[in-house]
Amino acid sequence: MLFRQNAEHAAAVFHCTRDPEDNWYSPLAAPFGGIQSDGKCNENEITFLLNCIKKWVNLFSGKKMTIKTAPSAYDLKMHIFYHNCYMNAGFIPESTYSSHFIPVSPVPFCNRIAAAERRRLRKAVDAKFISGPDSTVSYETAYEFIQECRLQKGYAVSVPLLQMQLLLNVFPDHFQIFTVKDTDRIIALSLTVRVNERVLYNFLPADLCSYRQFSPTVLLLETIYRFCQEKQISMLDLGISADGNGIHKPSLSRFKQNVGGEACVKITYSQKF
Repeated sequence: MLFRQNAEHAAAVFHCTRDPEDNWYSPLAAPFGGIQSDGKCNENEITFLLNCIKKWVNLFSGKKMTIKTAPSAYDLKMHIFYHNCYMNAGFIPESTYSSHFIPVSPVPFCNRIAAAERRRLRKAVDAKFISGPDSTVSYETAYEFIQECRLQKGYAVSVPLLQMQLLLNVFPDHFQIFTVKDTDRIIALSLTVRVNERVLYNFLPADLCSYRQFSPTVLLLETIYRFCQEKQISMLDLGISADGNGIHKPSLSRFKQNVGGEACVKITYSQKF
């Protein structure tokens, strides 16, 4: 933490975790971490805090620190500010990902998406699938469904079950499950995270390959978008467009554009010790 003299509250905070190989991560399991400040800090103050963190990690024989930051669309001005601070402190951009978000407004979801996605949405609606927030599904069941869908595509879930349970225990009110069902069968699901009052993150979406002809993910996104409208959330974060191995996936990027997503960047910084 960074405190100003005689101040009661911290001016900036930084959370990080060490793995068994003495590598440090901010964060270990959450979608992003890094420096968070009160907005009043200057570059010298944040750079000072980062250099103090580096010295502290060195005391614990840390080998490397990796910092996953929020998408630039969350706050472009602060994104540029923190980028300069990380660079000043000797961190380098290890990965720069293409990320997408949907600005939420009174405009209906169907008016935002491409014609092909509107046809897919209509097909799912005509099939009388049921969609919405779903408090009847346990997080364990949701994880099992996500895992099943990812394995069908040859990918592992990006967050191990134990790490997800840790997040749920620490931030239980920030998570919400949405489903699309064919009668009682779940055919698409997403675990979302309320990042703050402005942003909802579509954290772990999944759908059954056997229902691909209906593209239930489009109906799922329409449902989440309406939820954002109702809760006055102004941004639906669709995340980065990468496969299970972290490699850019152009087809996923095109899909996010087709459902109304706008592009931004998400940077991961690192430094070896």
